[in-house]
Amino acid sequence: MTQAAKTILVVSIALLIGATPLVAQGGWSALRPNPILAVEIRKLGGLLMFVPAVTLFLLYLFRPRPYVLAGVTSWVAGAVMMLILSVDSAPNPADTPDRLSVGRLAVFIWAIAAMVFGAGIRLGAAWFRGPAKIRRGMFWAFGLTTAWTIGAAAFLRPGAVILPAFLVMSYWHLRAAVEYLNLARAKRLAGPMLAGLGASSVLAVNVMVLTVAALTGGIGAASTRVAYFNFLSAALLMLGTHLLVFEDVIMELRSAAAELARSRDEMKAMAVTDPLTKCYNRRFLSEIAEHELEQHRRYDLPLSLLYLDIDHFKAINDQRGHHTGDEVLITTGQILKEMTRQADYVFRWGGDEFLILLSTSETEARNKASQIRRAFLESAIVRKLPDGVDLSIGVVAVPPETRDFDPLIDQADREMYRRKRALAS
Repeated sequence: MTQAAKTILVVSIALLIGATPLVAQGGWSALRPNPILAVEIRKLGGLLMFVPAVTLFLLYLFRPRPYVLAGVTSWVAGAVMMLILSVDSAPNPADTPDRLSVGRLAVFIWAIAAMVFGAGIRLGAAWFRGPAKIRRGMFWAFGLTTAWTIGAAAFLRPGAVILPAFLVMSYWHLRAAVEYLNLARAKRLAGPMLAGLGASSVLAVNVMVLTVAALTGGIGAASTRVAYFNFLSAALLMLGTHLLVFEDVIMELRSAAAELARSRDEMKAMAVTDPLTKCYNRRFLSEIAEHELEQHRRYDLPLSLLYLDIDHFKAINDQRGHHTGDEVLITTGQILKEMTRQADYVFRWGGDEFLILLSTSETEARNKASQIRRAFLESAIVRKLPDGVDLSIGVVAVPPETRDFDPLIDQADREMYRRKRALAS
């Protein structure tokens, strides 16, 4: 069913029910003959409803989000609903001093405020998760019901004004309750849970009020006593909407902290990573050297250095261009990372030179060097290059008493050049 069809159905049902004689009183001046005690309770409730409206508005200044503003609107409308029922707006000579009469204008204002109250609760739930826009169905529902309310207040009985607005408000409470409870389940938040329970409770109490009014022949003492339970429902709803604002702030702070941590990790990775080959750079070796040597000494772990240099790399750049040279470097870096373990470290040492910190003995390191050289020569890009392009590798074991890698790197570099000269000869 489309949104427009749902709207037409809800509004049609509300208007049909509004045309039925569920409210027995035919005279507007005698619509609500309430004892003064009930009037004072309503007046107090209406004034208290301004409290969440004000606190939410203050939170809106701190957290300017549309869903907070929707909450402010709903509580202002709720306050108007309660206060309008405590105003003697249609004096009736037949009334006794302890009774109150409500006229057409007051009932019309109550109906409009009821729809605004329901719409505010509904939009507060919807706008938390989605964009701040009023859906077409809700817009038409409010417009059609308002038009009916104007006509009914002028020409029909009180029930035709009250009940359509009452039902539309209740329908929006139902939608808000579902939205809040789904949000609580998805985000694991307490605020939406309380707000969903509060909206559900308001809906349940309103249904009971409507049922009691229908059974007793109109709005009276019995239905009024049931309606008092809405104070508890409103308290749940108020607590939930306020808590939701704080949880929203906490979620944003956590998200910002996570984003900051990701940015910090990315910046750190960029600072210690060669941008072309994605291998580590020299700076990273200085950061891990002390820890790796300490582990090497303490646990007597094998450790070796491999120093690699691409033979005739300058000729590749001169004859084939720097793009081909970059591809050779990238391929070399990929081969080195694929053929080493996670506990090993591959560094681009500079230009066409690479360094590997390998957690193996010298014998195993030399075997690994042979495997790396073979993989390099068999790579697709190297096979397309002129003869003579090769990989010279110097291997040095790291003694347990080593305190600094630099002398060993120089030693591996010298061995690499000896092998390079041997290959050249």
